[in-house]
Amino acid sequence: MLRKLVLVSCGIVLALTLALPAAARQAKKPSPAQAACLQAIEDQNKTLHQQQKAQHKAFHEQQKAQKQAFRAQQKAARATFMNSNPTDAQKTAFEEQQNTQRHAFNNQQHAQHKAMHEQQKAAKKAMHEQQKTAKAACKALP
Repeated sequence: MLRKLVLVSCGIVLALTLALPAAARQAKKPSPAQAACLQAIEDQNKTLHQQQKAQHKAFHEQQKAQKQAFRAQQKAARATFMNSNPTDAQKTAFEEQQNTQRHAFNNQQHAQHKAMHEQQKAAKKAMHEQQKTAKAACKALP
């Protein structure tokens, strides 16, 4: 029993002796030039992200204004049409026309949003590819 206890404790001490120096070893700190280079890359990434957020917000506001203008135009057209005392068949045709216009407008806005998203995605991908090569160049600095 005592032998087992001594053997287990020796094993623990041996394992700790081997593990502690490896854990105490610190990673090599980058040189000031490398640190400045890596910081510049990080700043570029943040700037791109902020620009894309601002672009997306402006795009959304533009689409919102377009939608309000479209709705106002349809509302005015409807008011003008209703003042002319239309028949039921004319009302149905007018409603169908407005529905078709509304669907076309919504599809157009969806396509614009999708194109903007794809453009931002491509810009982000190109930036990350550029940053990969820049990071490699930074690591090569003395």
